[in-house]
Amino acid sequence: MKYYLIVLIRNALKIFFVFPIQKNRIIFNAYNGKQYGCNPKYIYEYLEDYSNKLDLIWAFESTEKFHFDAPIKKVRYKSLKYIYYVLTANIVVENSESWSIIPKRNGQTVINTWHGGGSYKKVGTSRKDGNSFNAKNVRDKNRRVDLYLSSSKAFSTQTLRESFDYIGEIMEKGMPRNDILVNGNESVVQQVKNKLNIANKKVVLIAPTFRNVTDFALESFNFDLLLDTLEAKMKGSWVILYRSHYYETTKVNDPRIIDVSNYPDMQELLLSSDVLITDFSSCMWDFSLSFKPVFLLSSDIEEYQEREREFYTDPYSWPYSLALTFDKLIQNISDFDDDEYQQKLVSHHKDLQSFESGKATSAIGEYILRKTIREDFHE
Repeated sequence: MKYYLIVLIRNALKIFFVFPIQKNRIIFNAYNGKQYGCNPKYIYEYLEDYSNKLDLIWAFESTEKFHFDAPIKKVRYKSLKYIYYVLTANIVVENSESWSIIPKRNGQTVINTWHGGGSYKKVGTSRKDGNSFNAKNVRDKNRRVDLYLSSSKAFSTQTLRESFDYIGEIMEKGMPRNDILVNGNESVVQQVKNKLNIANKKVVLIAPTFRNVTDFALESFNFDLLLDTLEAKMKGSWVILYRSHYYETTKVNDPRIIDVSNYPDMQELLLSSDVLITDFSSCMWDFSLSFKPVFLLSSDIEEYQEREREFYTDPYSWPYSLALTFDKLIQNISDFDDDEYQQKLVSHHKDLQSFESGKATSAIGEYILRKTIREDFHE
């Protein structure tokens, strides 16, 4: 949408300013209404204990797809009612770029949690495929944000300050969705495994990133060899889970693989897995907080950097072994040295200056309560 048209619509929507901001109203959306998950989910669940005092609302593209045991007020994303709720909310919590046509009201607080940790793939104005309009759009959207959450100093500096040209406040306490990986939760692990009927199994999770042009080479996998190699190296009986990116529609039809692309919470899958295989998904950062093995496979790394995304740092400098072929992946698993890997992870977290402490949810939760119902709260 052309920028002048965005401005025109944005000004027209200011008619909603006749409705007062409701101090206790908080509206959430994850991945532009596609999911109930990521950081907004964990923030919401922290605030549920105060639901008798707070007006908590979730926005979904398809409200009928989401069913909950507890009553959750739902609204269709980008509907007129959604616009009304956003423009009368005291707090807006989202994990992706804002819908650009909605104006920002004085007195509102927009919190963007983002949806990736560490600092790996270039985003925003740093992307190779960017242009002057995209750069202006990125800056414009980020001027609406009052608070970003950050997983590391590298993310604060490279992604927020440089790539997003963000000048606002940053809460450097980690990502709420990662508290469960830092702290652990065995009961959640058992629930996930029982739900997937894989109790007493070790789990390797394959989770590639989103690609516009290139493809993740899943067809190159010899799944029997992968399972045999894991059993020989790391013992136990193994099962393969496959999780596509939330923007992908590709399905896997193989009896040796459990497709968990529709499982509602990626963090629960990561928590329940023993090994992660990905290409460049930021879930490698999340999984590294559990100090379990991450293996990277990308047969097209040069093409990916040329046609899709570049990286802030050389992928070969990351602590995760990088294979260009499936055979090399198998070799990397066979040669895996856990002691060396643990040392590399510690150094990596130190180099990026990780903020992940397992207390991110309570930090942002208390921030929100202070701005809504807890006027007497002082840090």
